[in-house]
Amino acid sequence: MFSPAHPYDLVIGLDRSDKKADLCLIDTHTGEHTPQTIDTSPEALQDWLVQLRQHYPRARVALVLEEPALNLLAFLEPVDWITLYAINPITLQKYREAFVTSRAKDDTKDAYYRAELLLTHYAKLKVWVPEDPQTRLLQQLVSHRRAVVDERTGLTNRLQALLKQYYPQALTLCGDELWRPLATDFLLKWPTLQKVQKTKPETLKQFYYLHGSRSQKRVERRLALVARAVPLTREPALVETFALRIKLVCKELRMVVASIKDYDRQIAQTFAAHPDHRLFHSLPGAGPVLAPRLLASVGSRRERFPASHHLQHYSGIAPVTKQSGGKRHVHRRYLCSKFRRQSSHEYAKESILWCRWAAAFYWQQREKGCPHHTAVRALAYKWHRIIWRCWQDRTPYDDQRYEATLRKRNSPLVKRFDQIEVGKSPWKSAQKNLK
Repeated sequence: MFSPAHPYDLVIGLDRSDKKADLCLIDTHTGEHTPQTIDTSPEALQDWLVQLRQHYPRARVALVLEEPALNLLAFLEPVDWITLYAINPITLQKYREAFVTSRAKDDTKDAYYRAELLLTHYAKLKVWVPEDPQTRLLQQLVSHRRAVVDERTGLTNRLQALLKQYYPQALTLCGDELWRPLATDFLLKWPTLQKVQKTKPETLKQFYYLHGSRSQKRVERRLALVARAVPLTREPALVETFALRIKLVCKELRMVVASIKDYDRQIAQTFAAHPDHRLFHSLPGAGPVLAPRLLASVGSRRERFPASHHLQHYSGIAPVTKQSGGKRHVHRRYLCSKFRRQSSHEYAKESILWCRWAAAFYWQQREKGCPHHTAVRALAYKWHRIIWRCWQDRTPYDDQRYEATLRKRNSPLVKRFDQIEVGKSPWKSAQKNLK
């Protein structure tokens, strides 16, 4: 019979690489540990699960792995007789370094340290509980959309670097955002200065008009530039080869931009069908991009964040305090999900333009001497308390109600309301007035 002293009869540490998975099985009654190595294919993992269940038919099994491990978690979640734990990589690193000061690292030993960590500190580790299917889908959609936007940025930077090498005039002729259809269509049609200079001015005017660039002054400036432009080089070996690269990057940008639109459509549909849609849609300035990202960051499991500070820490917005003796240092949080922290930061920045109390709070922080990003993080910290309360109560945010509460409490922010114009940054307006 298994002893009830430990909640599990068998704890397993798993360390996965591209070609193999190292495991360490520890019997909680005898302390005996058994190392194993298996292939990482789904078939090999399935065979291992079958053999494990046959060997331990009634055992209470817990398995710990390192985040992020979405593929393994998704594979193991349906196995109802295994309790999953997903730990932060920093947790394992610090635990290992407590015993291996040389910082030597080995996959087999890492699997053992994972199992030992769960064996001795299971009470402090959190069981992996997945989000509901709608929330998980939204989380994956916004995460992949961000990755595709980063690809667009990388391609845009590459395109800019290539144009500087042989066709710098295109940076003016195509506008500031090279990923837009105006720029990619222009470069696919006229990838060299020589080709665009052979084109009639009326053809160029019609091109700009059809692509939404209808400012007469801007079009005339571009035509004048084409007329007086001097090629950086006429060497065919450079011009022709660079033109081929430009066409390739432009076609890639077209595909990436189309993919972002597909993601936007799916995100909008998934977000609209989510039970918490009204709550996050009510946040001023969130819009169709940031509202789904905020929902994805917070999730739908209310029990996960019993107090607002848990959400503030999880999002990466809460600062970190380091204190020793008479020294005390407070800095922004580095060891966190950058995407969650970025989502919170970007929303707080956007809310300044659409919410009077947020604008007043930001203005107040800037007057205290805080730099821009520090003031935005302070505002995001405040927003998280509000979002948490609305989220826990399942109640949409009401800006008028919150302003009434500030007036009732005689908040100093209320005095600034009349000086704030929605849609404009109060700090920039104040600095402009001073000048």
